[in-house]
Amino acid sequence: MAGKFPSPLKTSSTLALALGAARKHHEVHGSLGHYTGIVTLHGMARLAVGTGEAAILGETRRRLEPFVRGEMTFPCNYPNYHCGGNASAYLLWRGLLPEVRDAARRHADQILHEAPRDPDGIVCMPGDPAAHKVWIDSAFAVSPFLLFTGLAFGDERCVEEAFQQTAKMVRLFRDPSNDLLHQSKNFRGRLPGNISEDHWSRGNGWGIYALAELACHLPAGHPRKGEAVGLFVEHARACLAVQNAEGLWHQEMTEPNSYVETSGSGLILYAIGAGLQAGVLDTAFRPALEKGLSGLLRYISSDLDIYHTCRGCLCPGTGTPLEYMAMPPIVNDPHAFGPVVLSMGQAHLLGIKEVHLSTPPQ
Repeated sequence: MAGKFPSPLKTSSTLALALGAARKHHEVHGSLGHYTGIVTLHGMARLAVGTGEAAILGETRRRLEPFVRGEMTFPCNYPNYHCGGNASAYLLWRGLLPEVRDAARRHADQILHEAPRDPDGIVCMPGDPAAHKVWIDSAFAVSPFLLFTGLAFGDERCVEEAFQQTAKMVRLFRDPSNDLLHQSKNFRGRLPGNISEDHWSRGNGWGIYALAELACHLPAGHPRKGEAVGLFVEHARACLAVQNAEGLWHQEMTEPNSYVETSGSGLILYAIGAGLQAGVLDTAFRPALEKGLSGLLRYISSDLDIYHTCRGCLCPGTGTPLEYMAMPPIVNDPHAFGPVVLSMGQAHLLGIKEVHLSTPPQ
């Protein structure tokens, strides 16, 4: 595993790495106007709130301004991305982006009342609503946005729908043999119910990301709090069971011969860190987090190029593990940056100020 890159990072401030990855995302791709940009911006928003640093908040707000003004339009399955999605809703809830209030309300109502659903009420692909195509990626798109908007407005309908969407998807896609998640239904999957056979790293990352937001941010005493925490802890344990010697996760999480995949790894590490900070994960998870943060450095160059990220992926072929494993890893794919911003930023908020390259596993 050593020697992959000309000059991997050997040590870094977690805060500097989080902010540097956010800027690198914009530098490489020219814009954050894509759902992957929402992931990066949510990481920046979390840092702005958690550190209280005016400079980070100012930079985050500047990046979000085109979204808030309605100027950031791009093809997507979820129109709430156009107002800044989870990042804008999070800052609205925290009282730091009041100007997005009307747009957030409008997009939340659209999800509540207009988004197509399958027979179980799960939001499905809008481009082909009759096919009832569902994929775990939607947990990232829908639940945190509804949760934060609901908390901002005191709207229990949004909060309940945020919980229901992710809980239903997790129960639909959970593999009872290992508690990991499959990605999709009604695409080309071969399991009963037309579900894909994979245990894709980024798909599990999307799932645990949404579970972490619910478990950490539902208010104490909320009737769904205990259930959300239970689902989150269960999935976190399932992920730890297949964490590799570097502290990361493979493209097909159950197959050590598949490549290490950095975007799913970063999302899982973020969720574990958030759970530790909120006190909903036991401190026994901390060594796994620290090992993973160190392992992640092996895939980041000194120029902040990020390696081993699966490109956009939705049930390739018939959704078998081998077909997911055949998806090639990309350098500086748009999906690469946000998970690094989230995981390293969360590490900083947890008090892990520096991270050092781990010894390569034998």
